[in-house]
Amino acid sequence: MKHLIIPLFSLIVLSICCMPTKMKTQKMHFENADIIFVDPCYFAKDDGVWEEYCEDFAQNKNLDKLGCEQSICISVGDVSPDVLVNENDGSVLGSICTDSYVLGCFKLEDVLEYNPEYAEDMEKYPDSFTVIKGFTGDVVFETKKERYYDEVLPITTITGIGTIRFHSGFTDDDGSIKLQLSQCNMD
Repeated sequence: MKHLIIPLFSLIVLSICCMPTKMKTQKMHFENADIIFVDPCYFAKDDGVWEEYCEDFAQNKNLDKLGCEQSICISVGDVSPDVLVNENDGSVLGSICTDSYVLGCFKLEDVLEYNPEYAEDMEKYPDSFTVIKGFTGDVVFETKKERYYDEVLPITTITGIGTIRFHSGFTDDDGSIKLQLSQCNMD
């Protein structure tokens, strides 16, 4: 039995130590735009677009099918952000929810032009998205494997550098906000 435990333990340690750490990064520049961070399944029309293109959206492809030319999407990791935090004063800008494990940043006007009925959902479910008004700058999504408590998991981070500096965080089990700082080079 000892001979089985040692190789299994070695295999686990080897797989954690050799786990790829390559980041998946998406970056988009916005000019004086009201931007919304939201799971695109929330505003996709009931016309089959979500079912047909969901996997494409997760890979930042075919976003024009959602009526959004200037946007980015990413498939979020197991530990996805649930708040955006203003770096200047530490205030929470808003919440994010991802039921489909896809998160996007879109121009709000494009989303509402594509699906005007989503405005009603925004009023009903204000904790499912964050809007930042008049943003000029870059938004970066990145996912990489990081240690989270006793596991190594893919974790998605959001960073904004522009008229407002912000980054993502998530609410820990005790209700405190754990900030996520990006490792990317914004230049």
